[in-house]
Amino acid sequence: MSNQDLFFLIFNLNKQSPILDQLMIFGATSLIYLVFLLCVILAFKGAMKEKKAVLLIILGLPIAFILIKIIHLFFYENRPFVAFHFLPIVAEKMNASFPSRHATIAAVIALSFTFFKSKWALLLLPIMLWVGTARVFVGVHFLQDILGAFLVAGIALFIGLRLKKILFQTYFSP
Repeated sequence: MSNQDLFFLIFNLNKQSPILDQLMIFGATSLIYLVFLLCVILAFKGAMKEKKAVLLIILGLPIAFILIKIIHLFFYENRPFVAFHFLPIVAEKMNASFPSRHATIAAVIALSFTFFKSKWALLLLPIMLWVGTARVFVGVHFLQDILGAFLVAGIALFIGLRLKKILFQTYFSP
């Protein structure tokens, strides 16, 4: 099945259920802000696992954004609503589609909590999938944009962990 076929398989589910439409609009737009709020709360009130996860997020997000900028230097793909000339369910800029920034952010957060075996990963992994699916559902990303975002997040966290190790060895070891 092609990327376009997978996109329309998910996108064509919209306007069939008002409740599903609203859940997906929320997942594609506002949910990420609640996840950020949860991260801030866990940074102050969470256990050590959560504090470590938040620190990894702080390292991982800038690396992920740099990776996305590098990808955009070599690869540009129009968003589905531009490629197929339709109005998406949510307003979105006409910039590069691959990889999804929203899905990258959600994945960096969810995978950081997963790496440190936090109980919050059980909530954040489904949210990561919800955000990714919602971005396709509303017509602003292809499925490969979401999968690419998850890959970018994993690479960014790998680099972040290596960077943390180098920084600690350089500045905090005797």
